Amino acid sequence: MGYQLGLDTGGTYTDAVIVDDALNVLASAKSLTTHDNLIEGLRGAVEGLLDKPAMSDITLVSLSTTLATNALVEGRGRSVALVLIGFSPSQMQRANLGEALAGDPHVFISGGHDAGGRSLCDPDVNACTEFVNRVNDTVDAYAVSGVFAVRNPEHENRIRDLIAELTGKPVTCGHHLSSGLDAPRRALTALLNARLIPMIGSLLDAAKGLLSEHNITAPLMVVKGDGSLISDVMATQYPVETILSGPAASVVGAQFLCKHPTVLVSDMGGTTTDVALIRDGQPRLNPDGATVGGWRTMVKAVDVRTYGLGGDSAIRFDRNTHKFTAGPHRVVPLSLLMKQHPELIADLEAQLALPFSTTHSAQFVMTHGPLATDLSLQQRELYERICEGPIAIQTLFSDQTLERALSKLEQRGVVLRSGFTPSDACHVLGVQSDWELRGAQLGAALMMRYSAANLGREFNNDEEFASSVMRLVSEQTAMVLLDTVAACDESTEAFNESQLQLVSRSLNKNTKSLFQLQAKLDVPIVGLGAPAASYYQLAGELLGTEVVLPTYAHVANALGAVVGTIRQEQVISIAPAGGKRVSVLFPDGPMDFDDLEEGVAAAQSLCESLATSKAQAAGAHTLTISFDRQDTAVKDGDQSVFFESRITAVATGRPANSV
Repeated sequence: MGYQLGLDTGGTYTDAVIVDDALNVLASAKSLTTHDNLIEGLRGAVEGLLDKPAMSDITLVSLSTTLATNALVEGRGRSVALVLIGFSPSQMQRANLGEALAGDPHVFISGGHDAGGRSLCDPDVNACTEFVNRVNDTVDAYAVSGVFAVRNPEHENRIRDLIAELTGKPVTCGHHLSSGLDAPRRALTALLNARLIPMIGSLLDAAKGLLSEHNITAPLMVVKGDGSLISDVMATQYPVETILSGPAASVVGAQFLCKHPTVLVSDMGGTTTDVALIRDGQPRLNPDGATVGGWRTMVKAVDVRTYGLGGDSAIRFDRNTHKFTAGPHRVVPLSLLMKQHPELIADLEAQLALPFSTTHSAQFVMTHGPLATDLSLQQRELYERICEGPIAIQTLFSDQTLERALSKLEQRGVVLRSGFTPSDACHVLGVQSDWELRGAQLGAALMMRYSAANLGREFNNDEEFASSVMRLVSEQTAMVLLDTVAACDESTEAFNESQLQLVSRSLNKNTKSLFQLQAKLDVPIVGLGAPAASYYQLAGELLGTEVVLPTYAHVANALGAVVGTIRQEQVISIAPAGGKRVSVLFPDGPMDFDDLEEGVAAAQSLCESLATSKAQAAGAHTLTISFDRQDTAVKDGDQSVFFESRITAVATGRPANSV
């Protein structure tokens, strides 16, 4: 009998699960994710599988991850350069391209194609060469996107080859990521892909290193955002496909674990809460592409709404509202940091001995990755001081202008803060006991004192404060569940800001009001993730609905990773070419045919061949092919005039070495 290993690398924990060929779960384990050395977290999870079979009997390894999702939610990523072919500067306003660049370099060069895939003019190779030579020392990767490149990718390919020859750095082309016609969103997707390549590459290198240690020769697969699998090679090239990988794996895992045909799946990790609706046994794919961290990409994914709320969300005091907030940023829990560095407890005790708390009380910072290339002298000097080890921010600086420098280091993903989190509240209340209780207690005392000194609530003791934090997280959990249902339910409009505030007040029973509203869900909640048991029962009570916490819910992502299938598609469009003639927009350029049906036959044949090749390259075995044809016509008086046809072939199958 063969066995299959599922892995999930999240923001806080790395999970592992072993199943047999009949997909019976044999063992599961968790280990802390080690961001500065990812193989340690993977190794800890695999070695925690007490009942693991001989590693030589493993026939498939499949990995899901929230690293890409978390990076976009938190605004992290490496510096990249964007080359736009045939774009006008006004198009930068669409898809928030300018905001997404966040100061990274970009250039407009001539070129591009028309809607029929015909060249407008040659790409300006000299302008591109000058740009690359000027910015190459400050960036880690490149993204290239051309107007109508999905109709003819020739110019994107030429510029890609030029940049690769000049720099040897990774280059992402927009047409590889989407067949959609929205050029600015396609450019955004390419930009995000380039930014994620170093991060996902490090994870996959760590996974392959672990397999080598255990002499596992099975193929390594990675979960895409739509819940399907791709090979590690494809994931390295197109890491943006892994945004919502973790959430998609959790949906697949929930389907496997739970028999309810219609449920709301909510997966709370360390950084995010990911919510999806399964209706009649099927998760819905987002027809507009995945939206993560405010970025509306063209990546096909399960329709998951991602919120910056998790067990390691930063608990911060808002001086405007005089209340505590949770998220959206993740920090290392104080209890965890104190377990790893017990000498830092003295820093917290020294802060508590002072007569007052500051905005940086109970906050530390540590290195999180290698130094980025685009930092100022001030930022580099600050990074060098942080490299000495985890350091209290109060000790690091008192000059508030350095807060901006620290935020820039966080944005680039090279440092990480530690502070009070919901996980610390769980330690104070005895709900969790994995780490150092004293660190959580001292952090709570500092936070309580800061609240009282800034017109906030006064707490009697740290347990009362911790209970209020857990209540806050449960209320925010209920709000994200309601928000998701309102957005997914076709008979309901999404909440506006006033409605959100009104519903939020109804969930907060401490709010004094002359009237009360009752929010109620008519769909069960499946709570997944390690923190779910701490918050979802109360969230369910607030919403008057059933909460299901299935066995193995804590490793649902890893389980979803190993039970998934490979799915690859190819789309070819057909456009009118005058009279009855049509132009089939093949990937290597347009070709004319005498009539539509002749063009459809040619498009279907190539679609099948290309989808099959993609699925095989992704690692699939024993493929099933399905076709879809969508014809679009426009009315011209009493007649219907052909406008476009889209031919889609989808190839599906299980990984080659699995059953």
